[in-house]
Amino acid sequence: MKTYRAIQELQTTGSVTAGISLRTGGISNTPYATLNLAEHVGDDPRAVATNRKILFQQTGLKNWQYCRQVHGNCVIAVDAPTGASLEPPPEADALISACRGVALGIFTADCVPIFILDIETPAIGIAHAGWRGTFARVAVNTLAQMKACFGTVIENCRVHLGPAIQKCCYTVSAELLTQFAERFGCSVHDGTHLNLQAANVNQLVEAGLPATSISISPLCTACRTDLFYSHRAENGQTGRMLSYIQLDTE
Repeated sequence: MKTYRAIQELQTTGSVTAGISLRTGGISNTPYATLNLAEHVGDDPRAVATNRKILFQQTGLKNWQYCRQVHGNCVIAVDAPTGASLEPPPEADALISACRGVALGIFTADCVPIFILDIETPAIGIAHAGWRGTFARVAVNTLAQMKACFGTVIENCRVHLGPAIQKCCYTVSAELLTQFAERFGCSVHDGTHLNLQAANVNQLVEAGLPATSISISPLCTACRTDLFYSHRAENGQTGRMLSYIQLDTE
């Protein structure tokens, strides 16, 4: 199993481990071939369990927390590493923590995984931002909850937008394009295609995060189905990658 490493902007502090799984190296069969890590997409639960063991062994991360993603902007604070994931997983689309040794994870297959590191506190967050979550400002709400829970100052944060569907492949209705332009500015579309990355960047900058503190993966999940799962390119039946972030133990 290989893990895509395009999050060096966060990891240079030496205090955080972050990454996103690729679709290869597991045991799931088509259409989930091969390293599907999500239980909710129709894959054999035994294959998913084995795939997760592969990921856990390769990353060396032990304490994992997930949420049941519902395409909203709810944020869950994880108080302490427990050695087991929250059961049942709470409905939310973002997780935050100031605890070391606990890995926060979200599942994607076109939606934008948003990694957040508060380098001063330190604290971390991770958000799942499809078009609904982006429109509901899940990224900004995650930062707001980090401030409320941990005292995070937005200027002290570094943010990375991981591999997701890019503007080149994301056609949506004219009505939705208009709604996004009214909320986030005209730079979020070119008349036919929606740019989720720009919509998230614009809301973060408006909230006070310096643009220089944001990095964006150039890889499009719909273009690169050799590397990533894509809900759109694979007609809605496919697996999910797992994006994760953990404050390392000292």
